[in-house]
Amino acid sequence: MLDQKERVMSVANLWVRGLVRAVYIAKKDAKVYYFKAPNLTYGLIVPIFLFLAFSVGVQVEPTFLVTGLTALSILFSTTSIEAVSVVLEKEKGTFERLLTAPVSMFTVVLGKALAGVLFGSIISLVLLIPSLILLHSLPNPLLVLIAIVMSSLTFSSLGVLVSSFARWVPEAQMLSNFIRFPMAFASGVFIPLESMASSLQIFARLLPLTYSVDALRQTIAGPFVLEPFLIDLLSMTLFSAAFLMIAAKVLEKKTG
Repeated sequence: MLDQKERVMSVANLWVRGLVRAVYIAKKDAKVYYFKAPNLTYGLIVPIFLFLAFSVGVQVEPTFLVTGLTALSILFSTTSIEAVSVVLEKEKGTFERLLTAPVSMFTVVLGKALAGVLFGSIISLVLLIPSLILLHSLPNPLLVLIAIVMSSLTFSSLGVLVSSFARWVPEAQMLSNFIRFPMAFASGVFIPLESMASSLQIFARLLPLTYSVDALRQTIAGPFVLEPFLIDLLSMTLFSAAFLMIAAKVLEKKTG
């Protein structure tokens, strides 16, 4: 019994040390890559103009538009640099230097994803808070924050996965756009999922943005139902874990 407790404590300590190291990697990435003017404008301007282009003249509830715009801002802001972060470090030689530290590849990709969580959350709140004030909408702030953080983690992990496959920056940007734009139109951002054809609804359920949009709509526009919300969170958690594990495996083979 004592040996089993010691093993559990050892595993727990290992995970805690890994998480601490991932936070330090995230802190470094946030300073080097994220909070720069081009990334801030790309994370804000592209989703806004994309949303305006396809929502002007559409008769829908304002909160429906706000939630869709928030989800798009998280998607574009987190993947704008995550999709090229690993590629940039490999080009500069700093990625190999990072691997000389006593960290696992999963810790490295988790750290990079955590930097995106911070960036995506801040960008989305910059858009969301003024919008809710203008609409006089007062949703539960804790639930909204949970939906934003989980969405940011999912799309940051997706960006890391894209970056793990790319060999140079233009290829990473092409791959990220190939994923982002179709997902933006097939995940219920502009059209309610219920209004889509049944085949498209099935396809939408395979996309992480669908669960982000649904979680944000429930917490901001309502009605909030606990079970679907928990399903959204679980789905985004599984997507995040899968993206990070695949990215770690791919990078391990490439740096082998």
